[in-house]
Amino acid sequence: MAKAGLPTATLSPLSASLGCTRAALIQRLGIAPRTAARRLTRREPLSATESERVLRLARVLARATEVLESQDAARQWIQDPNAALGQRKPIDLLATDIGTEIVLNELGKIDHGFFA
Repeated sequence: MAKAGLPTATLSPLSASLGCTRAALIQRLGIAPRTAARRLTRREPLSATESERVLRLARVLARATEVLESQDAARQWIQDPNAALGQRKPIDLLATDIGTEIVLNELGKIDHGFFA
């Protein structure tokens, strides 16, 4: 799915799930605003790299919602500084695979009763 490129239309529901604007999500994903605007206008798919970032964020949001039992709680947890992550925001760690694994590990700890 990522290799073929996700439709740019996936950005709107993901931004709504995070409670942010599409422009803020695009910035957070590291997509150049002009590139995003061009793709949205032409209905071009995201690149493989951009698609991977979107899928990574969606996967973590889904897991956080499952663990925290609320989309609002998950949204807040992802965007707030976290002591267990060295006061970094989980969303800031999602740019890399290793950062994503660290975030998912923290969610695993919470799920197993270790409050993070």
